[in-house]
Amino acid sequence: MVEGIVTEQTFSMLPILAMMIAFLSALFISMPIHEFAHAHAAYKEGDKTAKILGRYTIAPFAHIDISGLIFLLLFGIGFAKPVPIDKRNFKRGKKSELRVAFAGVIANFCLAILSCFLFAFLFNVWPALFNDYGFLSELYYDFFSYMISLNFMFFFFNLLPIYPLDGFRVVEALSKNKNNGYLTFMRRSSFWIMLVLLFTGLLSLYIGFFNSLLGDLFLGWFDKLFKLVM
Repeated sequence: MVEGIVTEQTFSMLPILAMMIAFLSALFISMPIHEFAHAHAAYKEGDKTAKILGRYTIAPFAHIDISGLIFLLLFGIGFAKPVPIDKRNFKRGKKSELRVAFAGVIANFCLAILSCFLFAFLFNVWPALFNDYGFLSELYYDFFSYMISLNFMFFFFNLLPIYPLDGFRVVEALSKNKNNGYLTFMRRSSFWIMLVLLFTGLLSLYIGFFNSLLGDLFLGWFDKLFKLVM
């Protein structure tokens, strides 16, 4: 009787274990690639600061911030260690700033689309992969789900024009006066603005809506494409 209970509990824990492994795997791919994209763009624009400081890499623990990881697990929104950049080294001024600012979100957007493509492809050519292999099927399904949702989340979250997010860096690059009222206000008040957005649920509503919209849209498109050609 005891053995049966232990076995039942073990089986009930497997989906949770699969979810945890899938989540961490997707996170340790998506977040480092976001930061590496910034470092690579900065390097191409003439700034080698990230390379010199060991941040020109996709190794997860070079970029993962423990506090940011805890925030992500608790509140669904997290952050990595910002890539060190020295704008004085940029070759093209504002154009370089814009390229570096957009690099991370573009990388996440591309990863999300690629994950949708692969998920739809595998679901059409090898449906058993997500249904017939027990723990492994749970793992694969959760992994692709997290790759899609996390990358769209990083994309939409970082587009917000709030310091120190990428959207703020875009506004900063486009501003003639680097100390105008908006930029100064954001540098001083961004922490409190983020808390209000987080605890009122507005941030989750914004990210959840667009995350679901684009995820369903691209998965639907790719699914129809593969059903058409196969």
